Amino acid sequence: MATETAINPSSPTPPPIQHQSLPELRNLRTILDREVYTNKFLAKITVKEQLQILAEIKGALKESELELFRGSCFGHFLDLDAGWMEGDKTGKRNMFAGQYVHFLMLRRMSTMKKRELWFLVEGKPARFFIHEFAIVTGLVCTSKPFLALEERVKLKDRIRDEYFKGTTQIKVDDIQKAFRSLCDKEEGGKKKAEKEKDLTTDRVKIALLYFMKGVLLRADPKRNVSTFHMNMVDDLDMFNSYPWGTVVYDTTVDSLRGKDMAEKYRERLRKPPHKQLSDVKETYTLYSFPFAFQVSFS
Repeated sequence: MATETAINPSSPTPPPIQHQSLPELRNLRTILDREVYTNKFLAKITVKEQLQILAEIKGALKESELELFRGSCFGHFLDLDAGWMEGDKTGKRNMFAGQYVHFLMLRRMSTMKKRELWFLVEGKPARFFIHEFAIVTGLVCTSKPFLALEERVKLKDRIRDEYFKGTTQIKVDDIQKAFRSLCDKEEGGKKKAEKEKDLTTDRVKIALLYFMKGVLLRADPKRNVSTFHMNMVDDLDMFNSYPWGTVVYDTTVDSLRGKDMAEKYRERLRKPPHKQLSDVKETYTLYSFPFAFQVSFS
C-alpha cells in the first residue's frame, strides 16, 4: 500500500486532479451499465451513526467539562447547531440522504485505486478521497503511527475495570449507559473536590469514547468496542494526538466499497419476475461515518 501524505484539515484545499493524470479513468467505465442505474434501481439505506449523541453530550456535560471536550481532537464538532444535531426530535432534517447516496453508489467507477472511490456523475469523474474527508470533517488524517510495545504497555484497563466491570464484551449501548450514569453521579465527603475533579475528567473521557463509537466509528451494534481504544482514551495526550480521521476514513471507505451494486442487481435478476419490478427496493446498511461522504458531494 502506498504511503499517504500527511493531511491536516487546516491546510489549503488540494488542487483538483486533472483527468489526463488518471489513465485508468479515461474510459469512464462504471461498475453498473448506464441502463441499470437509470432504470429505477431503488434502495433503502440505513446508517448506524447517531449525530444526536453529540447533542446529548452537549446537554449533559457541565461547562468545565465541555471546555475539556472542546480542547480535544473532537472538540470542533460541538460547534454544530444543537437543534440540527437532534434532527428528528426537532423536525429539522439532518438525516442521512439515503437516495442521494444510493444515486452515487450506482455510479461508482471500476478503478484499481484501493483507498479512494470514484463516481461518474453527469459524465464526469468525481472522487472521494482522504483529502476531501479531512476538509469535510476537520479531523487530522495523517498516517497511523506505529505504537511501540512500551507505549501499549503503559495503557491501563482502568476505564474498563472501573466503569464496565472489567468485561471485554462492551457494546455502544454499554458506553451510553456508563456515560448517563456518570453524568448523574455526584461525590460527597471530605474529599469531594478531589473526587469531583476525577469524575469530571472521566466524564469527558467516556464522552469522547461515546462520540467516537456512536458517531464516527459506528459499527454493528453487536460488535464489541476495541480494548485498545478503550484504554487509549484514559491517556488524553495520546488519544488527542492519534490520527482518528484516518481510522474513520478507512472504515467508512471499507463500508462503502463493501456494497457491491453489480452483485445486488444480479441477485434481483435471479428473483421471480414480480420481485424484479423497478419499485421494489433493495436494502443495505452503511457503517462508520458515511455522513461525511454525503456532505463531500453536496
